[in-house]
Amino acid sequence: MRKAVQSLIILILLAPFAVAQDAMQLLKQVQATYDALPKTTYDFEMVEVMDFPGDMHHVVEQRHRIIGSRGRYREEALPTGLLYVFDGQSIWTLNRDRSEYRKTNNSAVANHPPSGLGMFQIMAYQAKSARLLRQETLELTSGSVACQVIEVERAPTNDRAQRSPILYWIDTTRNLVLKANYTVRTQETGRPAPSVQIVTVSFTRAAVGLAVDEELFRFTPPPDTVQVDQLRFGPKSPLAGQDAPEFSLTGTDKAAITASTLRGKTVLLVFGAQPESEMVALAEMAHRSFRGSGLTVYYVLPKKYQAGIGSQYTVPVAIDADGTAAKILGLDNSYGTILIDGFGKVVFADSGSDNHLDLVKALQKAGVW
Repeated sequence: MRKAVQSLIILILLAPFAVAQDAMQLLKQVQATYDALPKTTYDFEMVEVMDFPGDMHHVVEQRHRIIGSRGRYREEALPTGLLYVFDGQSIWTLNRDRSEYRKTNNSAVANHPPSGLGMFQIMAYQAKSARLLRQETLELTSGSVACQVIEVERAPTNDRAQRSPILYWIDTTRNLVLKANYTVRTQETGRPAPSVQIVTVSFTRAAVGLAVDEELFRFTPPPDTVQVDQLRFGPKSPLAGQDAPEFSLTGTDKAAITASTLRGKTVLLVFGAQPESEMVALAEMAHRSFRGSGLTVYYVLPKKYQAGIGSQYTVPVAIDADGTAAKILGLDNSYGTILIDGFGKVVFADSGSDNHLDLVKALQKAGVW
């Protein structure tokens, strides 16, 4: 009797350890599935939702389709966004907004899943601990799928971003992740509270080992597209080299900022769709780097962010009340960079934040670099 009781006590004490071992083992099995993807065929449709809570709450949703066949892959933002095709030797990138494409020779990526699936390929390597939470059913286009939900604590990093434990919904019959959720808190310089980003990745389709259309991995440049050495993002602007059209912004001091009031100054207008983005980092960097050089920098935000933003940045902030100024300057999505020289000419105009080399050249041409 005593031995039976002792055995029961040992089992109770070891139960949490066994559950943790089961979770880590499941994680390793899933890891092996994604490591093996380049050797088979697959077809995923993924939805990524980034939720920025707080006073300036907004949500960004991106949809992707990722298809692969024995090392080759096609990754496309839906419905008609950026396209990547790896044909086994070269990566072809098509930016439909600008009718431009780029070819990069890189056969080494044949042994790795595309970037959209990258977070699942390294999941076990990053895990510090894991535990089983519950079972839950998810709905895919193919039907209902029973999943095991596990919580994974990752090893801390040395950067400013604090990441929560990540939740994985795992289809244990195929060892596939069908959903993931985690929170990132980033402490920005000069801001008392960290910015918060809640990320949820879910799959409406997840098929492995089925036949896929081989034509999807052959890239043919669409008509009227041009090949470029450096891929740029955002639609092209016809304003470069032209007189700046009349526009109106409002400073945080309520003063009007127009093309006329800026005449005689070299001005960089950095339009951001939200307060926390790479655009504000670009504006802050330009403002701090070019003090005393004759360059005036404004970070331009929509009116909905007007309340309480004055103390968040060192760069001067301007408000585009209804998005009209952005449209006048050719930024249909209220996102991009405009450089106007002292003669009132637009010397750089582009959506996005990736065209740093061209912006540097424009700053040099304007005499402020």
